Amino acid sequence: MPVFTSSELRDKPELSSHWSSFGIMEIPRGKDIRPHFHDCDEWWIITDGHAMVMTEGEEYEVQAGAMVYTPMGEEHGVLEVYRDLKGAWFEGPLQGQQRRGHLHHPKDD
Repeated sequence: MPVFTSSELRDKPELSSHWSSFGIMEIPRGKDIRPHFHDCDEWWIITDGHAMVMTEGEEYEVQAGAMVYTPMGEEHGVLEVYRDLKGAWFEGPLQGQQRRGHLHHPKDD
């Protein structure tokens, strides 16, 4: 099957073995994504908008055409959205404890 959705990844074809999850992100101006980490590497591809993001302890201004890469276990987030941010995200294979979703350190709660 060459076309599938993120909800079908639990029964993913062998072709997608390099990804554990993917999706579309749309973050309106004035919103943010709290810093978090994953049990996998993650890539964001920015297709529209303008924002300040954080990954691996550094802040970066991003806009259309940028790709943000964050290795497994490193915190990252969207700190401020100046113009509605749109793009796609991909997560590599789960590793370590293989937990899904946004993970937070106890100190961040």
